[in-house]
Amino acid sequence: MTRLTHQFERIRNRIELAAKGGGNAPLFSIETVLSVISAVYGGLMILRARLYETGVLPSKTLPCRVVSIGNLSAGGTGKTPTTILVARMIRDMGFRVVVLSRGYRGRMEKSGGVVSDGRTIFKDPSDAGDEPYLMAGILTGIPVVVGQRRYEAGMMAVKRFKPDVIVLDDAFQHLHLKRDLDLLLLDHRKPFGNGHILPRGMLREPLSAVRRAHAVVYTRSEQALTPPIRRRLSSLQPVFFTTHHLIIRKTDQTGSRLTGDTLDIQTLKGKRTVAFAGLSDNAQFFDSLAKAGCKLVRAFSFADHHRYDRDDLERISAAALEKKADVLATTLKDYVKIENGRQWPVPVMVVDVTIKLATDEELFFKTLADALPGKPA
Repeated sequence: MTRLTHQFERIRNRIELAAKGGGNAPLFSIETVLSVISAVYGGLMILRARLYETGVLPSKTLPCRVVSIGNLSAGGTGKTPTTILVARMIRDMGFRVVVLSRGYRGRMEKSGGVVSDGRTIFKDPSDAGDEPYLMAGILTGIPVVVGQRRYEAGMMAVKRFKPDVIVLDDAFQHLHLKRDLDLLLLDHRKPFGNGHILPRGMLREPLSAVRRAHAVVYTRSEQALTPPIRRRLSSLQPVFFTTHHLIIRKTDQTGSRLTGDTLDIQTLKGKRTVAFAGLSDNAQFFDSLAKAGCKLVRAFSFADHHRYDRDDLERISAAALEKKADVLATTLKDYVKIENGRQWPVPVMVVDVTIKLATDEELFFKTLADALPGKPA
């Protein structure tokens, strides 16, 4: 059984390497097999989008305005912080807003349910899913609801909270539900990965899907503010640029609870750091710590949405002692899954991301406002 598990792990790693790599590959290779599968999958996605566009596959409409935040590629493009930013903007305009997420890998994903009413969080990450639980902790005054079936979960939100606007998290491909504004996020550094569709690459759909968006938002645009894609793909939509800003959310003296206060990321400069993360791109997180000036003495990389057990945490704690670390560093997404009174040997630094508009803030507000009701209820 161990040998079989090892073989599956090798195959999985080989597929992941092919999905992230580019260039030519030998005719008889796993890349060729994956390319054939990708071509079939891409064709089916084009057909699916066309059937929704023509009404052959019907889309349902909620009795409120709907704003969708989504992306074209698998992995992190900043959907969660962008959803938080947009939900707060709509709230600050005076509208009642609810965030609706799929609740990926949470126990409530299939059944649906309320994670938070904007004041009280009712579910933990294992029930709600990592990102919805995280958003519920940050979005004061904004309810968070989850459900794989977005229309049914949306109707639940409408009946309970009577929102003017629902913000859909990670829903660009969820064509079963109509939306008034579709914001498509693309990572400015590599918007389409290696240019191939799953499983040969990281694209969820062919590039033609960009035209379906009402606006394109480039994230992580720190180096340049020009579109890295061909304008023919998005010639009519407004294009916006955002920047990522790392902050540290403070914990109490034991490292077992967030205090609500924040620190500048430069707090880590010169600190001997043991870091751990379970993201779609852990290397990016570790690189950001190094750029902040910390001395990374050990890094633990786990799979995306990893559920930490006691052995994981003991290994991390032991490494902090062995390496004589000054601090432990992890992401907010990881921390919320392990904050149940855990005693750590050194202070814990919880790194989070905030997003800011780099240009055209007034146009972004107008684009958003044009999709909303005329006056707050």
